[in-house]
Amino acid sequence: MSTAINAQNADRYNNIVKELSSEKYFGRNNINEGEYNSAQYIIKEFNTLCTSNFVEKPYLQPFSYPLNVMRGNMAFAVDGKDYIPTFDFIVKEFSPTSKKTMPIIYALNKEYYTKEEFCNKINALNAQNAFIVIDYRLFHTLPFNKEIYLEYLTKLKVGGIIFKYDRQPEYFKARSAYTLPYPVVCVGQNFPQNAKTASVDIESQFIKKHKSNNIIAWIKGTSKSDSCYVFIAHYDHLGLMGKDNLFPGANDNASGTAALLMLAHHYSQPQNRPEYSMMFLWVGGEESNLLGSIYYTEHPLYPLDKIIYLINLDMIGDTGEMLYCESGEEGQKGIELFKKINANHNYFPEIEQGELTDNSDHYYFAKKKVPAMYFETKGQYYRYYHTPRDTYEHFTSDSYEKIFKMINEFINTYDK
Repeated sequence: MSTAINAQNADRYNNIVKELSSEKYFGRNNINEGEYNSAQYIIKEFNTLCTSNFVEKPYLQPFSYPLNVMRGNMAFAVDGKDYIPTFDFIVKEFSPTSKKTMPIIYALNKEYYTKEEFCNKINALNAQNAFIVIDYRLFHTLPFNKEIYLEYLTKLKVGGIIFKYDRQPEYFKARSAYTLPYPVVCVGQNFPQNAKTASVDIESQFIKKHKSNNIIAWIKGTSKSDSCYVFIAHYDHLGLMGKDNLFPGANDNASGTAALLMLAHHYSQPQNRPEYSMMFLWVGGEESNLLGSIYYTEHPLYPLDKIIYLINLDMIGDTGEMLYCESGEEGQKGIELFKKINANHNYFPEIEQGELTDNSDHYYFAKKKVPAMYFETKGQYYRYYHTPRDTYEHFTSDSYEKIFKMINEFINTYDK
């Protein structure tokens, strides 16, 4: 089986990433059918790249979920000074429409941050008509259940919250399935220590039933159809935070989405047809807390216990000083083979393995005992994660080419 990546295929990969991260898809989220139109583009590309008679064309697996979106006004000012969105501040995804000016009260001392007293001490500040400044790092030292914001923030009687980070905060959609009764703004470590007032002007819209889709395609193996490999990547991204702040998501995750298309193209060639069948699964709703992969694991179209390995590619468009990976216990044998392949070829200076976490779509498969592996590259572009600067200009295909070769060798040599 050939594993070479010719210049034409590398160009095609780059062009797919460039297309999916263009403004025409509006950050591949709810606005202007950006997510749906990107799904249609993926299907079109697959059908163009994969034309053999043993290829089963893509189809959609629909699901829906509640979604809070922000695509109108987005302003925040402190003592009359306007802050720049996505640089000086971000707004938490569960913030409601809000337009008001209020005094600022600081609650940064460690004495506030105990599980038993946090809510009581904050509420004792009588801040129903004020912003409370909370140390985000100390807030996360409190014991949490999974829904950390519902556990604590819904009990607070405040006019708003300013989370102070020790770094530049990133924008998320993971908890956009609900709204709080007050706005929550995140700022960096340079936020002043003695500010008097803050103003917000935020427009939000809560959509009770946002329609999304998983995209599923098959390449039938030559002889062994009782088991399969699954390649998975999420194609959605963050959309907008205010009407002028679009998140293109070139690395996250146009890079992984395009990689699956090129892997499908490779294995759809008669000379590269695999022995085992392969499923290609592009999931939606990842940025809204892995909802596409949750839905698939609860409504599988192929028995989960027949998956040989699931390989999740998420954010592989960085310069690749380090390859990061995760797996559950069932996937560890595969991780060790990848490490061996890397050592033999020196593709990456380092492969760092972390504990299994719910940071991407492999997680819920691994929780159901599927041998699942996750790969992400980290390098000089990682600082643009979840910002509007995650653009095609801050993307490289260098890591993709290495991962492509590693996957091919893995498929060829894995002892089933």
